[in-house]
Amino acid sequence: MPLKIVPRYSNRRFAVSPVVNFFRFFLTFAVMVSGFAVYAQETEEALSPPPSFETAETGSSDRIFLTFSQGATASWLTRIIRQTNRSNFVFRDFLPGLYVNMELQNINYVIPALRLAAYYPLFSGFNEMSQKSKTPLHYSADALTGVKFRLLNTKYLRLNAGPALHLFFLNADRWNYFDLGIAAVAGIELPLTARWTLLADGNASLDNGNLGGNRYMEPFDIAYQYQVDIGFRYSKKMQNVTFLFGKQKQESDNNEDRPLWR
Repeated sequence: MPLKIVPRYSNRRFAVSPVVNFFRFFLTFAVMVSGFAVYAQETEEALSPPPSFETAETGSSDRIFLTFSQGATASWLTRIIRQTNRSNFVFRDFLPGLYVNMELQNINYVIPALRLAAYYPLFSGFNEMSQKSKTPLHYSADALTGVKFRLLNTKYLRLNAGPALHLFFLNADRWNYFDLGIAAVAGIELPLTARWTLLADGNASLDNGNLGGNRYMEPFDIAYQYQVDIGFRYSKKMQNVTFLFGKQKQESDNNEDRPLWR
């Protein structure tokens, strides 16, 4: 049967319109995207590029540039309301979706990144019991912005990881939920061909789950998420020197110190 929770606070004059919350979410989202764009522009103007190398196609030196990747994603969301003298209230949601990721390449030491994703709340549960939604027209979105560090760079495997800021929105039956927190991101890259790279990323976030309409009536004590991304990157500027499939071009002995992408 549907979950019924006695409100922790009952003064409804504090309730905020979902439209107002929705506007706040997208305003915050726009600020994050604008900040990323400004950072990219200032970085390109203020920083000199790292030791450059010649591209295979044009023979010109590479400078700072943007790469895009996209694919499928899945999120496991957990929110907890602690109780005394009884079991805690545990809400779990499974959300499949799609994502797009943008990264600035050729910056020394770090890779600034912005990831945007849209989800559909496929499954919701309360204390291990499935909860049927009143309407199927629900959705969710989130954004991750941060930096990655290249931890491993071999011929056929690359590993990167770093911190990020996480912003999450969920439209559900009772409330519009807004979460804001910190995340840890890690991923691997497998060069398939010269221009195609397979990406597998994962991240875990610890959030403040009380920025939405639930904060006065149903505040959460703990909110966290796990997310897994599987996608591809296609890039002409960032070509793989070594890859798993296809004929590889012969490299001269003078190029041994080149990065494993170009």
